[in-house]
Amino acid sequence: IAELIQNYPIRTYNMLAHIRYATQGEVSLENVHPFTRELWGINWSFAHNGDMPLFANTDQDIFLGKTTSDTVHFNAVGDTDSEAAFCAILNALKAEFPEGLPTLSVLHEFLNHICDEIIAGRSEDTIFNFLLGCGQYTLFAYSWPGARSGSTVWNGLHYIVREPPFSTARLLDVDYTIDFSAVTQPNDRVAVITTKPLTEEAGWTEMKRGELLMFDKGRPYRTPKCCEAVEKEGRGLSSKCFKSKEKCNRSPTYKPVAACDSLRTTHAPQYVSPLPLTPAARNSTSVVRSIPPLSLPPAAVKAVEQVVAMAVGVEQLTEQHEALSLESRPLAV
Repeated sequence: IAELIQNYPIRTYNMLAHIRYATQGEVSLENVHPFTRELWGINWSFAHNGDMPLFANTDQDIFLGKTTSDTVHFNAVGDTDSEAAFCAILNALKAEFPEGLPTLSVLHEFLNHICDEIIAGRSEDTIFNFLLGCGQYTLFAYSWPGARSGSTVWNGLHYIVREPPFSTARLLDVDYTIDFSAVTQPNDRVAVITTKPLTEEAGWTEMKRGELLMFDKGRPYRTPKCCEAVEKEGRGLSSKCFKSKEKCNRSPTYKPVAACDSLRTTHAPQYVSPLPLTPAARNSTSVVRSIPPLSLPPAAVKAVEQVVAMAVGVEQLTEQHEALSLESRPLAV
């Protein structure tokens, strides 16, 4: 695979890659992420990291939103909770908007509610981090982080936005330096979303619990209102399946669900800046103590500890997602 990527000039505005650490479902081709489906003439793709009790029994049909047994259109091929959740989300999307494409702001609002519905009543046992690609340009990222029972590995989402002037960055887990100026153009903007920070550089941001971001042109948008600006630029969902160019701009109608707002973190996203380590520090198992005291929430402190642990080779990176969103042209990967 590495040789293929090196020799084949992959260029895209929106890319998903996934290394699976199988926790549910067999190790088989049908369980490989990202999963893809077509809806409204648009290619949708989905990669997930976590555990969802709601979809633990993949033989049971789970209906989200307005979905009924008569409106199910998408079904899982494999036996993972990830693919089952993806199909359930698309079924709910199709059932909610029979009249056609929603605007990006409406889609953001809809996805936020569907995520609440998946987590409601299971907030402590659910780990729900996903990337959802919607066509050529748009990508959504959602994080409900956590650690699996008996594990110290924290599963969340982090992102970084790189803009000109592009420079180099060193990977955390291997001795390799990347020169981003060699694979970008002066007007590019690149957003990278991963399970954990991949490089030793400032700017990595951990997504908050329950946060949904839309990425377009390498820039994150946090609210439905923010997404309106992208829609006005003509970069919303686009399809040849509908004669009318009008889109659904109404708010989704919801089933009552237990509120998740009180469970979300309220602090601003923390910037995780891996510190340069001296050779002595790299060989120390107590390297965390060399970090200056910071006034951070427990989740952010844990994220910093894990980044340092990765830098000294203490903790093995088991699972990561990566997505790229470029402003002006495809990136040579």
